[in-house]
Amino acid sequence: MLPRKRTNKGEGSASVAESVSPAPRDADSGETTEEYPRFQPSNRRPRRSDGVKWFPVVKRLFYVSLLVLVPMILNYAALNHEMRVLPPKGAVVYDIGWGQKLLLHCTGSGLPTVVLEAPIGQASYVWSRVQPILARQTRVCSYDRAGLGFSDRAYQNTSRYTEDYGNATRDRDKTHPSTIERMVEDIHKLLTVASNQPRPFIMVSSDFTTMISRFYAQLYEYELAGLLLIDPAPETIFDPNTPSSPSPPGTEDEYLATETLDNNPWTTHWYRKTVPHLQSLHMSGSLGFNRLGLMAGLMAPVEVPELSGVLTDDIIAIKKHLLCQPKHLSSAFDEYYFMNESISQLKTMFRLKPFPDLLTNIATFKKPSETLPQELTKIWRREQERMIKRFHHGSYRISLPGSDYVSLYQHPGAVAQTIMDMVKDWRQYSSAAE
Repeated sequence: MLPRKRTNKGEGSASVAESVSPAPRDADSGETTEEYPRFQPSNRRPRRSDGVKWFPVVKRLFYVSLLVLVPMILNYAALNHEMRVLPPKGAVVYDIGWGQKLLLHCTGSGLPTVVLEAPIGQASYVWSRVQPILARQTRVCSYDRAGLGFSDRAYQNTSRYTEDYGNATRDRDKTHPSTIERMVEDIHKLLTVASNQPRPFIMVSSDFTTMISRFYAQLYEYELAGLLLIDPAPETIFDPNTPSSPSPPGTEDEYLATETLDNNPWTTHWYRKTVPHLQSLHMSGSLGFNRLGLMAGLMAPVEVPELSGVLTDDIIAIKKHLLCQPKHLSSAFDEYYFMNESISQLKTMFRLKPFPDLLTNIATFKKPSETLPQELTKIWRREQERMIKRFHHGSYRISLPGSDYVSLYQHPGAVAQTIMDMVKDWRQYSSAAE
């Protein structure tokens, strides 16, 4: 076989160029007649600056990632530290079943045991000025509902979880809705099973959480010595002003109407203003922006400026912590979001069973709420009176100073005295019965 003839680099390049036939051209104009011009190889070497144009984009993405991740990491580290040092002294975390743990803070001794229920979306710290006064004369307990404060979120009870209690956490990630039915189940297991508190109980609650106390009384009336409902929320608050069915005035069908209308001011305020606000607060808290806002002075942990000189540094620190705690913010959002379902559960219970003959005191505030529009306050008062006439017509009425739950901070002595009056009444009745 004959050896192949070698050519130098220049000759080879020339031969390749000659082998490519030129594109045909028009005889008159001299332009190329092909639809697409043929590829012409270029001898230009690629420059290093061709890829540099992507560097500013990568740089911006890096800074944006830092802006998002750094606040989240710092917030997570701070939350872990605060979870160890901020819970109130003497509080105990109890396992109520399925690995779910709730914080319970009990002080004092004596019967009956007073159980303090925090307002909707809040934790037991709201009773920080009332509980020490009560503990001097009787036993008193406050607790954090599931997901709020320093308590765990509610887990889903599954049979698969019992097979592997320690590792099958994925079976309990999905939580139950935050409705009063589940809340009553939680507090009942916490008081009677996990911690075994002495009975009977006097349950004290405020605004929408009075539904928890009333639902508890429907199921476990023999465990209770009485109820104190502070500014109770009527279960008809989201109902239409005029029922769709022409039921006689004052009948059960007229009172327990379940239809809601978009023109109800409370429905509009609740689901178009309050719930979206809590959702945005949860999102910003998950990203760590709430902590940055508190550090920069753009957010305030105190709802009312007058409370700045009333609350202790420990309570303010807890309020700041919960504003940055995604678990707490998400659970507070759930309580508001599922309120309509909670009301439906309470109405169903009223249809199944009449309210028990139980000592019930109802306390209302002397002043209208300073945070609600006048129209909403008017509807609240009107429906509240209808509720009292329908279910609690024999209750004892009490007037408290202040305008809303802020009175628990500003007038703890008056609130504690109202509770102690119920405790003394029960003790006198119990001594007379013996």
